[in-house]
Amino acid sequence: MNVVENTFASLWPWVRRRRMTARIMAAVPGNYVLTALLTACIARLLPAPPADASMTALLLSFLIFPALAIAIFSVRSVVRIWIYIGAAIAAFSVLLFVSLSAGGRL
Repeated sequence: MNVVENTFASLWPWVRRRRMTARIMAAVPGNYVLTALLTACIARLLPAPPADASMTALLLSFLIFPALAIAIFSVRSVVRIWIYIGAAIAAFSVLLFVSLSAGGRL
């Protein structure tokens, strides 16, 4: 084993830990923010009475959160995960802002 391979082998556990930490950060707080925004958008945009729309969005959030967590751990690239989560958070934030700015329910 040469010096380069030996150095990389000694750093490998740290690389794996950083990747796993980045995935966990995406799967828990990032997923929470994304699910909350998506749930709020669903509740605002459903054509139902407010109480029914809120309850439907709440029940859907229990399906959205684990589905996103599974998707986060199935994607190979950690950078791609963060790009997708950031883009989705930005898109749903704008959608929710426009919905709230428009006043009543859309």
